[in-house]
Amino acid sequence: MGTKRGLQAAAIVLAAVLVGWFAFGGKGEVGSVAAETTDTVQNTITVGADGSIQVEPDVAYVTFAVETRGKTAQEAQQANADKFAAVEKTLYETFAIEKKDVQTTGFNVQPEYNYTEKDGQVLKGYVADHELKVTYRKLADIGKLLDALSTAGANRMYGVTFGTEKQEQYELEALKKAMANADAKAGVLASSAKRQLGNVINIVQGNAASIPIVQTAAESKAMFDTAAKSPATSVQSGQIEIKVSVTVQYAMK
Repeated sequence: MGTKRGLQAAAIVLAAVLVGWFAFGGKGEVGSVAAETTDTVQNTITVGADGSIQVEPDVAYVTFAVETRGKTAQEAQQANADKFAAVEKTLYETFAIEKKDVQTTGFNVQPEYNYTEKDGQVLKGYVADHELKVTYRKLADIGKLLDALSTAGANRMYGVTFGTEKQEQYELEALKKAMANADAKAGVLASSAKRQLGNVINIVQGNAASIPIVQTAAESKAMFDTAAKSPATSVQSGQIEIKVSVTVQYAMK
């Protein structure tokens, strides 16, 4: 009986010790961690910044079509094939464009109708349309290419877009500017708060954007019409903007 009472007393004492530890020791450590986390948050600064550079384009994407008509679908398609053969010769032989840089983006043969109040919808014939996208890197000769395509039989122009094939290289340069801008912003904010800027804690890069130079459909059609009349089409490529964004978190002292 005495042994049993002794074990019960020891258990009560141990329980009291554990309760005291949780009430004081355990709670004290949790409070310390929370205070440290709060202090860390209060001693940081986060800024967003952009960086951009203007670069010369090094590639042009020309989108155009050969459109033909015929009384039957077969007649329209054959006429298109004849004209398209001349366009291919211009691309591959005259301008030595590689076949990997010429892509068919659409081919359609469809009926064409006339509408009158008397007869309603009347079949007029058929239209064949072969659309192409050409990647061209000799920008100084882009006007000559348009002239030659028009002469060969291309009669619809959808647009010319100037871009770059050095996107990643230019993004790195823009990122340097973005980080410099972030440092400047964070420095001003820290100084205004009478604090000193510390080390970088975290960096998040946003999406990079390339803003190409685009000829609108109307501008391109006017340019193509000019090409059909004159052998001296002039095309201005302009510059491309490469833009990136970053979000940077700094420590403050």
